[in-house]
Amino acid sequence: MTQFTKTLRFLASAALLLNLAACATSQKWGISGGDRNGGVVRVSYEYPEFQQPDVSDAQAMKIALGRCSGWGYDKVEALPGQTRQCSNMEGANCDLWTVTREYQCTTADGALATNLAR
Repeated sequence: MTQFTKTLRFLASAALLLNLAACATSQKWGISGGDRNGGVVRVSYEYPEFQQPDVSDAQAMKIALGRCSGWGYDKVEALPGQTRQCSNMEGANCDLWTVTREYQCTTADGALATNLAR
């Protein structure tokens, strides 16, 4: 086997491994909006088409709690469900998706944001 053939095999193997690694990507949650008066925090992440994101629900909760704490609330509760929207269309295909979850800020005594006098 020549040096050229060895180099080509190495490059082909490296390209294959990089493509396989891209199939399961780790995404990070980030604050994407909210309503201080209503005590609702939205967190989101984006991922490209054909990739399977690996996200942490605990990370999303921690980020939401940080925002709620900054607003003067003690706790946070996940609201049911999540939304998935196309963020960028390429022709007839969506090549970037955004996933969003909402969290309700509460106080230690369980009062919701709407029950708090601000």
